[in-house]
Amino acid sequence: MIEVFNLFLRHDKLRPVFSNPFEVNGFVYATNGEVLIRTKKENIDFTFKNGCKLPNVESVIPKINESLILELKNEMFEILKTKDEYKTVGKDVECLTCDGDGKVEWEFQHYSTRFYCPECKGSGYLEEKRKVKTGGKTFGDVVVRFKDSYFDINIFYKLIQVRDFLGGEIELISYSAPNNVSVFKIGICEVLLMPRERGENCDWRVVDLEIE
Repeated sequence: MIEVFNLFLRHDKLRPVFSNPFEVNGFVYATNGEVLIRTKKENIDFTFKNGCKLPNVESVIPKINESLILELKNEMFEILKTKDEYKTVGKDVECLTCDGDGKVEWEFQHYSTRFYCPECKGSGYLEEKRKVKTGGKTFGDVVVRFKDSYFDINIFYKLIQVRDFLGGEIELISYSAPNNVSVFKIGICEVLLMPRERGENCDWRVVDLEIE
């Protein structure tokens, strides 16, 4: 189950609530601000704790008003992966400002003092990062049109990923308007997706999937 919830997290130092699952009124949630997953606490098989101010997630979950099974297949999405996939690699290199010492010396007349190097923050090393191709493909700037709503394909694809982990069917259980959230039920979890707003000058690549 933790693999499923990790799909909905975002490591954000300014908003740590996005970095870990949390509990509200008997449900365990994970969200990155654009997508959300929840299930009853009794279904959780991993440890967690509420460690910061929690968002009012219950206020954004609409009432159940639908029951529509979506016939989504992995092949529908695989053919849309046309962009080269990259990964970030790196290593620690010696800081040239302090020559790897971690401290620098400040002198004025006959006074001197040593303090932590401002470049490497006292570690003596810097992380040298670069991006390399993995050989795989990923989605570009593609949106999926579902009913009258438009979803970033990376967000919509999470339905497939959750289904692959949990099994079962993907069922739409709440839909009201193009710019409102939609809720899907997959096994013991509910997944909430936030649509994009489509402007007049939008140049998205729009894909209509045969999912009904």
